[in-house]
Amino acid sequence: MQGIAILALLLSEHNSFHWNMSCNEWNQARVEILSDQYHTPDAKEYLIDYFLTKVDEDCVPWQIGRK
Repeated sequence: MQGIAILALLLSEHNSFHWNMSCNEWNQARVEILSDQYHTPDAKEYLIDYFLTKVDEDCVPWQIGRK
């Protein structure tokens, strides 16, 4: 739920095309997107890739699950 609130705040800025996320925010959004049962795999991949374009720093995805 926090991810949705962050996205709403980011998109409510005056110019919604010029916003950025930190690597930590991107990873949190990524986990939320991957766990959402209502998105198709293609939609999840698109959203994750789009949000990654909003990260200015090099970002390593968190490990999810067992390896």
